[in-house]
Amino acid sequence: MGKSNKEQTQFVKIKQESAEKFLKLLKTKLPNEPFLDRRIKVKHEGAYVLFPLTDDVEKVKALIGGISNQLNFDIVTAEGIAEVNYKYRSIEEALVGELPENILELVPKSYDIIGKIAIVEFDQINTISDENILSYKKKVAEVLVIVNKSVETVYEKLSEVKGKYRLKELKVIYGDDNPETIHKENDCLFKLDVKKAYFSPRLVFERKRVSSSSFKKQEIVVDMFTGVGPFSIQIAKNNDVKIYAFDVNPSAYKYLIANIKLNKVKGEVIAHNIDVKKLLNHNNKLGNYLKHKIDRIIMNLPEQSINFLDVACFLMKKPSGILHFYQFCEKPNPIEKGIDNLNTNLKDSRWHIEEILNSKVVKPFSPKSDLIVLDLKLKFLA
Repeated sequence: MGKSNKEQTQFVKIKQESAEKFLKLLKTKLPNEPFLDRRIKVKHEGAYVLFPLTDDVEKVKALIGGISNQLNFDIVTAEGIAEVNYKYRSIEEALVGELPENILELVPKSYDIIGKIAIVEFDQINTISDENILSYKKKVAEVLVIVNKSVETVYEKLSEVKGKYRLKELKVIYGDDNPETIHKENDCLFKLDVKKAYFSPRLVFERKRVSSSSFKKQEIVVDMFTGVGPFSIQIAKNNDVKIYAFDVNPSAYKYLIANIKLNKVKGEVIAHNIDVKKLLNHNNKLGNYLKHKIDRIIMNLPEQSINFLDVACFLMKKPSGILHFYQFCEKPNPIEKGIDNLNTNLKDSRWHIEEILNSKVVKPFSPKSDLIVLDLKLKFLA
């Protein structure tokens, strides 16, 4: 990656006794300018050291202007030898010289890593008409694996999350088409199949925040849309609680059961493979047992959570309980819109927001909307 062994490189040629002073000057005089090309080995020629420079001509000029009156050195051109142990800071850096410049600008700036799997969305590259698109994508995937040593397989994301089970279409572009992996997050392990169960590594800090909340001993919690269990298991890892974890997806449920066994938890996680709406059926034994017994409810199904508020109100312990409510809301003022949306939908339930414990934008979702969370204390009006 980057420069090849036979490529010509510009070097600062300086006497060995001045080399240390040269490096110190770079740090003190020009600390924010990366002049030296770390991808190329420093060369030694007799009494001289040759430090490789970046390809940026303007930076080289700035270097000369900044320290030429303090040291004697020459700028020379010589064959560069690649530094095999160089650690790239990003895929963009590793792709310099590997892709045409107009394509380099379209390379994805972010991607998801789940265990040994990376998932990349080529939304910008897919907009161009070029017969080499597939080779560009494969080169990006190859570099991604070099930059992220833990990654073995790279999938292209072909669709947004969709359907009852919140899945996305994936196509392998590097490595074996093996979608099962084990992901480590906040000292917990999560086994899953990225094609069969929803999981977002981008909620790592949010799950850490919620699992570090102040839980009462033996608190009873419902995780309505648990997936493979990242909220439930992290909460139970740190707290002596009883969590009823629900998911409608049988594959997610299978991995949830596996993950409960995989992690040593302080609390208890009880898994159920049902649609939580069924708890409302008058003849549903579990629903009747849990009715108004739940201290805290997690509703992480942001595209549809508002449609399940009736289940939350049915389960929440009277006279009050805590709700962690996630939803997508339009900009500007997404939090205010989320609160208004919630108030409107609670209007006929006899439950109301007694206190907003926390509200924040978790992450941007699209150009027009954000994912927000509202941590609320709900109270029942008798």
